[in-house]
Amino acid sequence: MNVKKLYFIIVGILLIILGIVLWSYFNRDEEVINESQEIIPEEEISDEQLRNTIVSLYFINKDTGKIEIENKLIDAKILLENPYEKLINLWLSGPTSEKLDTNCSDNVKINSVVLDGDCAVINFSKDFIDGYSGTEKNEINVINCIVNTLTELNEVNCVKILIDGEENYYWGDFNLSEKYYRVNE
Repeated sequence: MNVKKLYFIIVGILLIILGIVLWSYFNRDEEVINESQEIIPEEEISDEQLRNTIVSLYFINKDTGKIEIENKLIDAKILLENPYEKLINLWLSGPTSEKLDTNCSDNVKINSVVLDGDCAVINFSKDFIDGYSGTEKNEINVINCIVNTLTELNEVNCVKILIDGEENYYWGDFNLSEKYYRVNE
C-alpha cells in the first residue's frame, strides 16, 4: 500500500506542476497585453526642433540649365512675418549645392514683397537685372525659380516683379510686371 500511496502522491505532484506550467503558458499573452509599454525617448524634443520645417527652393542647374529643387530645413518661426520676403531672401542667399545657382548678383536687394490678392509682388533693386550672370535663355528660368519658390505657399498663385518700383520693366523679351504662374517641368 505504501507504494500505491507514494505513486499517487508523485503523480498528483506532477499533475499540479504540469497544470501550473500549462496555466502560465496560456496566460502569459494576457499579461503582456495588459501591461502598458511606455516608450521613453532618448532625449527630449525641444520647442525649436518642433518648429523646424522644410521649404522647397528652386534653382538653376549650372550644367543642364534646368530648374531643380533644393529643400532647406528652417525654423518656421522666421516665416511668421512676411514669409514671401523671407523665402525670396533664402532663395537669393543661394543653394548649398555647388551644381545649382540663382544667376543673380550678391548685390540684389529686395525693396519690398507684398501679397496683392493671390499674387506676390516683388520689388527688386535694379541689380536684379544689371547683375544677372546667366544666359539669355535662362532669364525665364530665373523667373520660374522665383515663381515656383513662392507658389509653394498656398496663398500665392502668381508673381509680379517690379524693378525699383517701376512696372513694365523689360528684361530681354520679358515684361517682368506681368503675372507669372507656376511652371512644372
